[in-house]
Amino acid sequence: MTATMTCPIVIRFRDVAARHSGLTAIVGAQQRLSYAELGQQAEQWRRRCSGPGLPPGSPVVILCDGHPELPGAFLGVRAAGLVPVLIDAAQSASRVTAAIDAARPSAVIRLPGTEVEPVPGVEPRILPEGAGYVVFSSGSQGTPKGIIGLASGLLQFLDWEIETLGIRPGTRTGMLTSPSFDVVFRDLLLPLMAGGELHIAEADVRSRPDAVLPWIAEHAVSVVHLVPSLSARWISAAATRMPELRWTLFAGEPLYGQHVTRWRSAAPGTAVINLYGPSETTLAKFFHLVVDDPGHGLQPVGRPLPGTEVELEPVAAQDRTVRTHSITISTPHGSLGYLPGSCSADDELRLRRRDGITRFRTQDRGELDEHGDLVVTGRLDTLVKRNGTFVDIARIESAAVDLDGVRAACCFQLTPSGRIVLAVEGVEGPAAALRRRLQPVLGTELPDRILAFPSLPLLPSGKVDRRALRAVLDEGDEPTASSSRVPRAPLLRTAPEEH
Repeated sequence: MTATMTCPIVIRFRDVAARHSGLTAIVGAQQRLSYAELGQQAEQWRRRCSGPGLPPGSPVVILCDGHPELPGAFLGVRAAGLVPVLIDAAQSASRVTAAIDAARPSAVIRLPGTEVEPVPGVEPRILPEGAGYVVFSSGSQGTPKGIIGLASGLLQFLDWEIETLGIRPGTRTGMLTSPSFDVVFRDLLLPLMAGGELHIAEADVRSRPDAVLPWIAEHAVSVVHLVPSLSARWISAAATRMPELRWTLFAGEPLYGQHVTRWRSAAPGTAVINLYGPSETTLAKFFHLVVDDPGHGLQPVGRPLPGTEVELEPVAAQDRTVRTHSITISTPHGSLGYLPGSCSADDELRLRRRDGITRFRTQDRGELDEHGDLVVTGRLDTLVKRNGTFVDIARIESAAVDLDGVRAACCFQLTPSGRIVLAVEGVEGPAAALRRRLQPVLGTELPDRILAFPSLPLLPSGKVDRRALRAVLDEGDEPTASSSRVPRAPLLRTAPEEH
């Protein structure tokens, strides 16, 4: 049986397209396609991919910035028995080159365009049976790792979301995600698996914070997937109401009550779901329907999706007292593993697929609240020692984001000094005032220094680029107002230690 016959995404799309051929499938800035036309476009791409004799099961890079032809190209590559690797063309040339080198594809497709370019002089990878896509981790904590996604696992999540949100023919879903971020598959495929409309925001909209909310309102989008800190940036940039928005699904970063309250001020009719799940376990494996009044503080990620199990293993401090629990996720719908050569030996030990079950020992820590919902309290490496005393860096970030006016926060322990520095976005007024507001909440865990930025650097996914920010802070250890090394985020103010 060929990969074409067994790809569940292709089978589902063809069934939906046959039943809803006259309905609108894709809406772009200059293009609108019906399901029949999208089906024809996908078939054209299948033929193009079949012509050069590319090895079945090999990766094919699709390089684009969110062009409306992306859905057709993705479906065509899958229908040809090949494995798509989506890469955002807006990334730096070095990052694009690194991703292509790690993927070792048989061909590259550059959108907009109609060519399938075989890669000369390279023996392409042949991926395991069942592979549906390759995605790279965000790189927010280190070098991006290549992850081999399971096609059936992708469809399992989409079916859960279709049922949970009540997606039906005509439902409008917005695509605001970078093609390099695996969340794009939620945007890209959710409506197409149910007869809905996929509205694709052009790159100019996605790159301008003041343009996103007006675009959602103009297109009467009813479902969006967002990163929390990005939503706060958009709310601050445009006073636009989104009356048609019915579902907002947050993922990728911790979600705080302030994020929800601010977002609902512009979309009062939206329900909010908090999703959690590393790329290694496919899109999301936990969900929490946020209550009408979320209050302040960190929001739970809730309960596991069907078929998912969680293990909370105690992590003891040096004094042998249990301080937290590590999170391990097991699911039959997770990834097939990492691309060989793109991860460390420790990474390979933490991600295993055996007997049809993916088991991933995350780097996250968490606990169950009084309702039995999972709360992800931070990463294992955010419990650090300063002057012989444990400090919870994630708690510092949580306390900062919980304050009015703070859109995003990142906290680091610098090397070699061991000093703890908090970087925030969106603060108005002296940063020293923020320090005074944090003092009664954090007490002895107060950071050594607070730095205020007009905007923190972002990854293509929309997450804060913690690695880039930390590298700059580590270099200087005590940045000054003249520093210009933080990408796209010149320093505004600093609040030093107060003795």
